[in-house]
Amino acid sequence: MGWDRLRLLAGDVLAVLAFVVVGQIFHNTLTAPDALSRAIVQVVSIGAPFVLLAWSLGAYPAQPLAARGELWWFLQRSALAWLFAIPAGLFVRAWLLGQPTVLMAFFWPALASSAPFVLGWRLAYAVLSRSPRVTRAQRRPIF
Repeated sequence: MGWDRLRLLAGDVLAVLAFVVVGQIFHNTLTAPDALSRAIVQVVSIGAPFVLLAWSLGAYPAQPLAARGELWWFLQRSALAWLFAIPAGLFVRAWLLGQPTVLMAFFWPALASSAPFVLGWRLAYAVLSRSPRVTRAQRRPIF
């Protein structure tokens, strides 16, 4: 696995972790006795579907993005993975927590509140990792 993929994967995990911690703060569950175990379940239930979908859609490029078209392609794939990962994550979360039903009422709040973390991180990565194109005129002579 290349460095770019590892950076993206680490950033995705950190983005999901930040989303979960902010959610725990918002819901006043950060100091609950089972806060750590619930956080782990939530990071896995949200992160795993996103990583699997992003990987299968090609949103983990092996090299830095070089052109504007690649940037757009990367962001489209990332958004698509995020869009499908939210309902998948709700199902996985319900299963891991032993809940008999999936609360789809959480779909829109989860979608809206996870976007700045996951998509914001990926947008920042895409813009900052874009490798500049070097034209023939910009190359320096070897001697």
